[in-house]
Amino acid sequence: MGIARMNKIYLLAHQAEKDQILRVLQQAGVVEISDITEADEETAHWAELVEPDQAREDLQEIESEIAKVKFSLDYLNRYYPEKKGMLDELLAEKEVLTPEELAAQEAEWAQKSAEVYASLKKVDEELLTLRNAETRLQNATQQLLPWQNLTLPLEELRETKAVWVQLGTIPAAATEAFQVQMQQIDVPSFYELVSRERDDAYLVVGCHQDDVETVQEILKEFSFNRHNLNQFTGTIAGNLAECEQKAAELEKRRAEVLSVIEAQLEHRQTLQYFHDILSVRREQKLAVEKLVRTDTTFVLAGWLRAADVEALRQKLSAVSKTFALQVREPLPEENFPVVLENKKYFAPFEFVTKLYGMPHPYGIDPTPYFAPFFIIFFGLCLTDAGYGVVISLISALGLLKIKGESIRSLLKILLVGGISTAAAGWLIGSWFGVSLFGSPLLFDSMTNPMLFLAISFALGLLHIFWGMLIKFVSLWKAGDYFAALADVGFWFGLIVGLLLLALPQAAQAGKYIALLCAIGLVLTQGRHQPSLLKKFTSGLLSLYDITGYLSDLLSYSRLLALGLATGVISMAINTMGGLLKGHPIGFIIMVLFLIGGHIFNLLINALGSFIHSSRLQYIEFYNRFYEGGGRSFVPFRQKTRYLEIRSEK
Repeated sequence: MGIARMNKIYLLAHQAEKDQILRVLQQAGVVEISDITEADEETAHWAELVEPDQAREDLQEIESEIAKVKFSLDYLNRYYPEKKGMLDELLAEKEVLTPEELAAQEAEWAQKSAEVYASLKKVDEELLTLRNAETRLQNATQQLLPWQNLTLPLEELRETKAVWVQLGTIPAAATEAFQVQMQQIDVPSFYELVSRERDDAYLVVGCHQDDVETVQEILKEFSFNRHNLNQFTGTIAGNLAECEQKAAELEKRRAEVLSVIEAQLEHRQTLQYFHDILSVRREQKLAVEKLVRTDTTFVLAGWLRAADVEALRQKLSAVSKTFALQVREPLPEENFPVVLENKKYFAPFEFVTKLYGMPHPYGIDPTPYFAPFFIIFFGLCLTDAGYGVVISLISALGLLKIKGESIRSLLKILLVGGISTAAAGWLIGSWFGVSLFGSPLLFDSMTNPMLFLAISFALGLLHIFWGMLIKFVSLWKAGDYFAALADVGFWFGLIVGLLLLALPQAAQAGKYIALLCAIGLVLTQGRHQPSLLKKFTSGLLSLYDITGYLSDLLSYSRLLALGLATGVISMAINTMGGLLKGHPIGFIIMVLFLIGGHIFNLLINALGSFIHSSRLQYIEFYNRFYEGGGRSFVPFRQKTRYLEIRSEK
């Protein structure tokens, strides 16, 4: 129980067996492959004999295939998205296949994937053509719409040798001034106001070719913007009708093209499975980049649990006759990956440990030590038996349906946390803010909060002492007896002595215990300082750290605060809901209000209970003994989303 023993391994085998060996390692999922191309002292003596292994061409080919499958899946999801919620994702079960079944299906999946990609690529090109045509039609329609009041065919509004004609716009606000100007000029001319919008007025202006300069001066004065409709012939109404007809034809063609996409939906699952297979292959090729090789052999370095060495050796023996496996203990300076090993009833709480970070490889796994306190603290923070029952039932239901390892760990924590909440609520709280089944059995936390606070402080003191004891035992086992006594024992004695001062019958003994331990701290806490004066000064100032213990102890008052908050909000919800009764409609509203209010109270306070129970471990407990800086063990394994590949079903 604790941090698993890890071994460094070096695997040497023939190049011909590399793919098969990597496949076995990936299926086993117990080895973290190290980048052996980064030479160290251990490999320096043979580094010149090998070269980095590569699988660039194979990797590029796989990446290209993955890109095609991803294109097909994205294309299908764009037009026909899978209607899955978060709950569906959690409850989804992977398709289980053996390697033999996978090998039988892979060629068919690859062929079908290529066919779907080719079909969708063609569809994409056609849709692009349709979009361009639709854009051109929209532009033409927008260009013609302001001129729809024109009844003359557009070819009759072209310039001739004798007549100059232009279509264009001027600012709508200047329309009347423009008309006055055109009426005052001496040359023969004409204009027609075709339509008027908020900002622009659309005009047809014409004159004799000999008088163009005179008319253009006026047009320039009114910021005339010429419109070119030379690409159109016939009437505006005819052209708009033609645009509408072409748009309908394009829409019909679009529907036909989209039906081709819909026809490919039956192959979506095949694409998903094939994407998983390609992802597994890509991981294999990426692993090759961490190896070194000669002309005929390759070398792999990595980490695995000591308990898995023999099982791995047997699996390799089944596929390789040339491999050699060298195993050794970690060197003192090596920061090997951390794997937590705990009994099944403590293992779910590794979820809480990993949220904070992995312990140092040579440190202590805090999981089994804080788990009982976490359960108790969670229950006291929530302190409503009804909420506890609801959390436990939901968690139990989730465990029956959900397969994800991390989510299951969280659900197991919530399950025992719900049981703890139900017990705490029955003993000192209520059921949904109401006294049921004889609750509270011990005392009412709402009317006797000081007793609740005293229990919180007592649990906090026990929690702190438990952390100090872990540190003491750790130092003692390491053979550092003096540090165990000086850095833990004296502090423990000082705190106990000060606490005994509060008891009249033990005050005398407490005084002497506190005094002796204080002297011990003064004499030992500055032992690392260079001079005698600094040793004494540092030791004397270390007594000030007692305020840190007091501050940590006060943090446990949050158990009282959160526990009372849940009860107060529950009572407030019940009181407000009770005001609505007395009428059938009011009764219905009351029921809905009570359900919604209690759901909100449960969610917000359950979240607070989890966060603050975790915080009491991280801040008040871990600082007694915990040493971080470890990194998680990341084995080379099959990372799939839709498939699960097992040697046996």
